[in-house]
Amino acid sequence: MNNLPYLLALNRMNKVGPRTVAKLKKRWPNLQDLFALSYLEQEQAGLPSALARIITEFDLNLIQEDLDWRDSAPDHHLLTWDSPDYPALLKEIADPPIVLYAKGQLSALEQPLLAVVGSRNPSITGCENAKNFAKELSTHGVTIVSGLALGIDGQAHMGCVEAGGKTIAVLGTGINCIYPRRHSKLAAQIPQNGLLISEFPLNSPPIAGHFPRRNRIISGLSLCTLVIESAIKSGSLITAKMALEQNRDVLAIPGSIHNPLARGCHHLLQQGAKLVTSVTDILEELRIDSS
Repeated sequence: MNNLPYLLALNRMNKVGPRTVAKLKKRWPNLQDLFALSYLEQEQAGLPSALARIITEFDLNLIQEDLDWRDSAPDHHLLTWDSPDYPALLKEIADPPIVLYAKGQLSALEQPLLAVVGSRNPSITGCENAKNFAKELSTHGVTIVSGLALGIDGQAHMGCVEAGGKTIAVLGTGINCIYPRRHSKLAAQIPQNGLLISEFPLNSPPIAGHFPRRNRIISGLSLCTLVIESAIKSGSLITAKMALEQNRDVLAIPGSIHNPLARGCHHLLQQGAKLVTSVTDILEELRIDSS
């Protein structure tokens, strides 16, 4: 039984998400049996007519592009729920990605994973904290997960790269479409020790709705989420909220009461997030010996 072609197909279908696919897979463990049914047979089996139409009208030849991409380089990977390398923690969330396009070293998934998120327009101190914390944590065998965005994300990835550590960048685009473009060089360096990951099909452009979906993967991969500088209304706080919903711990670095970018972190601390003032605080949370 090889469900890979059918999971790739379902992942490319509009309005077909992980929860729908989970229900289909429960009914048809071998998805080939589902795809062999006609539109009428799918309707008779209880599928909504719109879903039956989407499935029966899908051109399976479209997934050849994905298979060709995987086969074009040894560090290109396609991970599905059936793959032994699919991240176990991510599989626990309510709506785990159907497919992960991954470029780089899968060994990055084998270390303790920490999400680092924050403002796209951080202060100098915020940039230094993101880079230095990530750099030091990576020397203790921690993989840093972030979203390749400008600001805190980019600084955290850079810290790991400079230390020769492992970092995972979760993209809100297809894995062959780097956004923002100014991080193209960074994105080329990350796979040498770490991973680029995306759930979106190849060539998917940077659409606004993709980024909140991307955030659930950042938190879902990780044991904890560290927030470094964040406004009250921001994507970082959305990621922190997702982490809590996924039953993961949230950590935050405090800042000046006069800094608007500290307000999000202070809000999280008031809600019970762990106060972080040093790398040791994080290592203790991850139960890693700091000596």
